[in-house]
Amino acid sequence: MEKNPAFEKVIETIEQARGELLDLCLQLGNMASPHGQERAVGQAVLDWLKQYKIDGQLQFITEQSVNAVATLPGSGEGASLILNAHMDTGPELPADASDDAKKLETAWIDGDMLFGKGMINDKAQLCAFMIAMSALKRAGVKLKGDLTLTAVASETGNPSIDEFQGIDFPGEGFGTKWLVDRGAVADYALVGETSGFGVVRAECGAAWFKVRVKGREVYTPRFERGTSIQENPNVFAKAAHVILALEDWAVQYEKRETIEFAGGTIIPKAQIVEVRGGEGVGRPNPTCDIFLDVRIAPGKNPVAVQREISAVIRKINLDCEISLFQYSRGHIAKDADPLIDAVSAAHRYVFHSEPPQPPSAETSMWRDLNVFNEIGIPSICYGPPRQREPLSGAQNRAMKISDLVQATKVYALSAMILCGVE
Repeated sequence: MEKNPAFEKVIETIEQARGELLDLCLQLGNMASPHGQERAVGQAVLDWLKQYKIDGQLQFITEQSVNAVATLPGSGEGASLILNAHMDTGPELPADASDDAKKLETAWIDGDMLFGKGMINDKAQLCAFMIAMSALKRAGVKLKGDLTLTAVASETGNPSIDEFQGIDFPGEGFGTKWLVDRGAVADYALVGETSGFGVVRAECGAAWFKVRVKGREVYTPRFERGTSIQENPNVFAKAAHVILALEDWAVQYEKRETIEFAGGTIIPKAQIVEVRGGEGVGRPNPTCDIFLDVRIAPGKNPVAVQREISAVIRKINLDCEISLFQYSRGHIAKDADPLIDAVSAAHRYVFHSEPPQPPSAETSMWRDLNVFNEIGIPSICYGPPRQREPLSGAQNRAMKISDLVQATKVYALSAMILCGVE
């Protein structure tokens, strides 16, 4: 591929900033920022950018929950682009968390690998965006279109249900929804998340259901099981049958809902994420709540999924109430070809090959590109692959340093191609 002098200058600047990128990752990665508590990280992002004369401001959601927004102004003659990554790293750890879980809340380097839950999701990509923006500035690149960094809150927010209510339980993507509702918009949005260097142009929706199983409170000496599970008053015995039926349904649901499309494979999945009874153990409980996380293919109606779950329960003839308590839509990006072409061209320039298809897990979850696509801002996701580590259940909380550096180059060149250069 023919060398582009402007590209080469930016790439060289990024290579020279490798140490700065790692220092920034360790700085932000070792600042606690569970969802709803991102203010310190947001201020650190703006302070770091300010040294390169990239100005921004905090966008307050609560006193401690913020989005950080900073812009590299263009001449006004090109397409504008948002670089979006989230600062929150999930819920705050409980006091009895394991040592491995506590370690994964930090960031560290071992050899050629970068570790940490917050690094992978999503501060490493945020740092890559920051270095990419500063590299454009340092290399003297003047863009035609505005380039805006949005470091957002509560992408990983827990949904509101029962006693967990209010702005501290906003559901996924709340920070970006808050962002765009307050005018932080552009022609396109590139979301920085892990993608195996594939271009992610679609994500699932997410629907959360509560299945309340009903029984009767019967004093143990007077307890009689009867001859069937329908006669048995014990709600947990009934719930066991409901759980097995829902698991069987989830297996079939995943197979039936799988979608092959030009951007890869979408595999909507479902699983039980919590089972709750009463607060005490001294008396039998008359109800048991089962909570389901169901990923929904773009365009599918969650009411149809609720009907399927209701049909499963009817087959086993148990008294249950089913409610949908959180729903976020999934989308396939429309009119995103200029952005897809820009990222693909940048990837080809850096890697001398076409972008691979993203892993199905990356197209089957919910991410902030859904927010942008929902309001008509074409959005895709691109980022480095995850690597395995022994500390987490998923064993994917690590990243190669070299991959993050390469992603930083792709981010910078993508902005140059899409926004245009004076």
